[in-house]
Amino acid sequence: MRSSGYLKFIAVCVLLYSCSKDPGLAPAPAAGLPTITTSAISSVSSATAVSGGNIISDGGAAVTARGVVWSINSNPTLATSAKTVEGTGTGSFTSYITGLSPNSIYYVRAYATNQNGTAYGNTLSFVSLAAPGIPGDNDPLDPGNPTNAQASVSFPENYLKDNLYYKLAYSQSRGTAVWVAWHLESGDLGGSPRQDDFRPDTNLPPGWYQVQSNSYSGSGFDRGHNCPSADRTSIVPANSSTFFMTNMIPQAPTLNQGPWAGLESFIRSNLVGSSNEAYIVMGNFGQGGYNSSNNFFNTINGGNITVPSKVWKVVLIIPKGNNDLARIHSSTTVLTVNMPNDNRLYSTGNDWRNYLTSINSLETEANTAGVPLNLFQAIADSIRPLLKAKVYQ
Repeated sequence: MRSSGYLKFIAVCVLLYSCSKDPGLAPAPAAGLPTITTSAISSVSSATAVSGGNIISDGGAAVTARGVVWSINSNPTLATSAKTVEGTGTGSFTSYITGLSPNSIYYVRAYATNQNGTAYGNTLSFVSLAAPGIPGDNDPLDPGNPTNAQASVSFPENYLKDNLYYKLAYSQSRGTAVWVAWHLESGDLGGSPRQDDFRPDTNLPPGWYQVQSNSYSGSGFDRGHNCPSADRTSIVPANSSTFFMTNMIPQAPTLNQGPWAGLESFIRSNLVGSSNEAYIVMGNFGQGGYNSSNNFFNTINGGNITVPSKVWKVVLIIPKGNNDLARIHSSTTVLTVNMPNDNRLYSTGNDWRNYLTSINSLETEANTAGVPLNLFQAIADSIRPLLKAKVYQ
């Protein structure tokens, strides 16, 4: 996990879900044309998404057609793109986008037509999800959902969210993920550069506080990755996805840049390499840590972000292959660490070895802190207790 001391603003969003090329109002229409804005993209799947628009003014003539247009080209129009037709008149409307190709970048904008012509709203872009994979292989939650998180606003402290290249359980009150899970193998590693495009995750439920790229500024804590940037270098969108602020925690700099970075490198090079694959979960619990000035803080960003007291990781390693769950057995490699978020404690990249523990011990401490952690629920009952008792050597 690496921190960046500066922000590198990216002009083009080649990202997950939706992001606005023009986050303000729609361009000023020509005289006599309607004024319209494009609604945020939501409910993205591999083949569908939801958007819409809001017609603020009809331009002095009745709106006779409205909807959205979308295309893989960055300037969709009625003449060149797929479209919806959503009735007439001013006001807001919802449009259901269909017929998408998986894992593709699309551009969307609303339109409104009156007798003087057609006006378009601001352009938004999103990436459709990957096609459903083989059940039981490579989904980061195949070994189990660590806290039984649910993709429902009824679970604001354990909200399951899919960021395409990793999955997470989010805590609304803490402003961080409870845990983040991902699958790692050599195919995830390539030549795509680190994007450094830290940004808010606009696909949190409406009304939830969105942590900003500068919300950690002046706190003395790093924007510590859960799923590391270096674990997602196969393509630019994969690397960019790791810079959503939902993938960050306030992490003590000597921990983040020292043993945590050392552990990440060890996993990639020594445990995974070219012949193995890994199921990895990283999480945190508790409140209060020591920053770069060795001062103690419970929260940052005006209380919107909780500083965790402990940061943990669990790694399960198996040889590359198919039908992954069936290939997990009692001698499968498991590595677990649980480390204080304390800037005073660390000096080398190998210090993680001093905090090796078992899943059993980790779960006991996490549950005491209020996190209902229960790992490997999908692994066979005859094997799970043996794996949970292991301490990596």
